[in-house]
Amino acid sequence: MRIRKIFISVFFLTFMIGIGSFFIVQPTNKLFMSTGIVKEVPKAVLPPLTETKLESEIIEENNDWQNVDDSKFKIKLLETGQGFHGDEIEAKSGETWLGLFKEKNKYFLRSIKIKVRRSHDVVVDEPRAKTGKDVTVNGKNQPIFLLKNAVTLKEGEIKTIFYNPSNENLTNLGNGFVANYEINNKKYKLSVEGGANSSNLILGTDKTKQILFSVDKMGDATWNLIWVGDLDGDRKLDIYADLPVFYNFAQRRLFLSSQAENGKLIKQVALFHTSGC
Repeated sequence: MRIRKIFISVFFLTFMIGIGSFFIVQPTNKLFMSTGIVKEVPKAVLPPLTETKLESEIIEENNDWQNVDDSKFKIKLLETGQGFHGDEIEAKSGETWLGLFKEKNKYFLRSIKIKVRRSHDVVVDEPRAKTGKDVTVNGKNQPIFLLKNAVTLKEGEIKTIFYNPSNENLTNLGNGFVANYEINNKKYKLSVEGGANSSNLILGTDKTKQILFSVDKMGDATWNLIWVGDLDGDRKLDIYADLPVFYNFAQRRLFLSSQAENGKLIKQVALFHTSGC
């Protein structure tokens, strides 16, 4: 009989300890007892969770396109056309610029007065608004480009060995492009070398090779050659090309040999930047 009482006591004590342990490890903070009184029960202490982070693909933003400042160039460059954004054209009607014109099969540099008028900008203007600008000169023959402050250039016939109008079949300066030119018995090689989404425009002779323009992460831009000849009359090669750093830009760049630094073939002297939207 004594042994049975001891066994019943041990069993009851074990049962109560088990019930208490069950309530202690519950995740809730509060427990309703049979008396209807709410009692606080401490949270179980759990080991800290380890957060797993997934690495995202990082795509670098092309910041080179932000460099569109043409104020560092003394020579100002302009093209005629319609629908320019208003802030892209600083020239005013009545100003005299030097224009390179094609007349039949010859090319001439001559002074011309320009016209600038307000027009509807289809990209940013509300209906009837006119914040855009059109640039023209008198006559049907519009210049290849216009220059201002180009004091070293002289009016007259300009030797030209290549010209491809920008609104016709463009000459794409993609990676792998190679063209050979000769002017005044001096041979030049113009080429484009690069990798994925990067390009280097290179001008070379038998003794010298120079990178004219280079862009890394160029934002799917397309380069095009427009004109090659001797604009400054020094019997050396000059180049006019569209070399943007971003697909939505047009960035006309003029390179003159007469402004080249020692040991180099040519130098960029002007920039005309426009954007699509």
